[in-house]
Amino acid sequence: MSIREEVLAVLKEVKPTKDLASRNDIIEGGYIDSFELMLLITTLNERFGIEITIDDMVPENFNSADSIAAMVERRKKN
Repeated sequence: MSIREEVLAVLKEVKPTKDLASRNDIIEGGYIDSFELMLLITTLNERFGIEITIDDMVPENFNSADSIAAMVERRKKN
């Protein structure tokens, strides 16, 4: 399973009622709230063995599955 596919699975766990696969405005469009964002971050940290820092917590990193996957890939390299 690719990182993007795993990210999509995590998004589905966090927000099962919405299809976020093709959204480019997950944060800015209000598709997930602050509680769901924290759950998303915690789940990504655990699933990928990474640490998403406060500096990573910007809308650009969370507005799409692709941007989340790119951030996860960057964190895995650090």
